[in-house]
Amino acid sequence: MQENHQVELLQSSLNFSTFIYSFAQFLINYFERRNQTQELSEEELLQSETQVIQSLVLIEKLHMLLFLHFYIYRTYFSYEVITPSFTDSNRELFEKMQMLLQQYPFLLEEHQMISEKTIAQILNYYYIRIHEETYEESNDDESNLVTIILSPLPPPWLANNMQIPRKKEV
Repeated sequence: MQENHQVELLQSSLNFSTFIYSFAQFLINYFERRNQTQELSEEELLQSETQVIQSLVLIEKLHMLLFLHFYIYRTYFSYEVITPSFTDSNRELFEKMQMLLQQYPFLLEEHQMISEKTIAQILNYYYIRIHEETYEESNDDESNLVTIILSPLPPPWLANNMQIPRKKEV
């Protein structure tokens, strides 16, 4: 039963990865061929930009779902078996898309800002995977450990400079 479930999860991850790759490739083709198509009205361009942003947000949400889904399942199965398929080819595709988005002349600055932040978030999922793989390899090396010491926080209703000295209890 458990092995059957693992196979289904791996197949699901592969299906997601394949869909994400195809969808991202479709969006890249839009940006690469945008200059070759007939002139569109400003309204049509705004509508297409909105649809591209909605597509990017959908892709980001799929990444989030995969990441969280497999993070939860890691508690029940071994780490090696259950990992989302965040492949290098997908990462390279999104890096290419990020470059194209930076060059694309958006009509609204807000559209450009949203698309760039969404692509950056998508790439973060790939960088997290790379970091996890690197961390697993160097887990035995204790020289990478960092200790962070936080000073006590002020009461939430007072600013840092407005703290009232506390009386020491005897």
